[in-house]
Amino acid sequence: MLSLLVAGAASLVFTGVFVQLAKHAGWGKAIRPQGPQSHLGKSGTPTMAGVAFLAATVLVWAAFGGLASGSETALVLLVIGSGLLGLFDDWLGLARKRRAALGQSTEDGGGLGARYRLIVQGLLAVAFSWWAVSTGAALLGVGWLDVIAFALVIVGAINAFNFTDGLDGLAAGVTAIVLLFFIGSPLAAALLGALLGFLWYNGHPARTIMGGVGAEALGAAVAGLAILQGTVWYLPLVAAIPVLEVLSVIVQVSYFRRTGGKRLLRMSPLHHHFELSGWSETRVVTRFYLVTAFCVALALAIRQVPA
Repeated sequence: MLSLLVAGAASLVFTGVFVQLAKHAGWGKAIRPQGPQSHLGKSGTPTMAGVAFLAATVLVWAAFGGLASGSETALVLLVIGSGLLGLFDDWLGLARKRRAALGQSTEDGGGLGARYRLIVQGLLAVAFSWWAVSTGAALLGVGWLDVIAFALVIVGAINAFNFTDGLDGLAAGVTAIVLLFFIGSPLAAALLGALLGFLWYNGHPARTIMGGVGAEALGAAVAGLAILQGTVWYLPLVAAIPVLEVLSVIVQVSYFRRTGGKRLLRMSPLHHHFELSGWSETRVVTRFYLVTAFCVALALAIRQVPA
């Protein structure tokens, strides 16, 4: 509890400082014109603030003895690696946006290509999964199959939480609720506190956005915690919203290609479908919070049932 409170206070300060620094440096988010028109007003909102809450998390986790746990140290390295990949993607997108604004490029401000991101994510995931299996973590009971399965879970979670980061406070709030399932972990406690501090600035209307650096690190953290605690089978329930978000993208793209341009949803990821169906942004976020809270409570209840 103390680490949660300290991480919350540290994140509140770090994020506030980051917002001012980002405004001065011009680290503004580029909004896709293909997205909901109501989001165009968010263009220029300081992005990459995931750096602030991740710094608060790691510093507080280490200060409260986290380094004494070898398993969580390996997980923190996975989280940092995933965050750095997201940070590079964010930074590349900002650099391209600036060059386009200066007429030096015709690129649309996109970041690192999906193929390259998946390759690096896969390498990070396999390295952590191999380590986890070598120290006793298991899912299917066959070493090499467990490594593959855990790696797929990690890569899937990284992208699922990244897709969830599309509305003010959505990814941070959903993840904060999900972390209650893992609250016995020092890392989960520190990260939960840091997210609460970050939400002070990220709640609607958001004064800053976490960016890929934050969202991808969150996915890695949740997947890694599930692997270390032996609760991977609970993830589809606990992280139901991120799972539905990434599935909505897969289904939308597949349906679009099979039907020659038709859409199953109004827009993907799923939160945009509800927005374009008439729900306000705050209504979508609140309902997704409620669904997550119910799913986490149900998972906790199931876990308490004697085998």
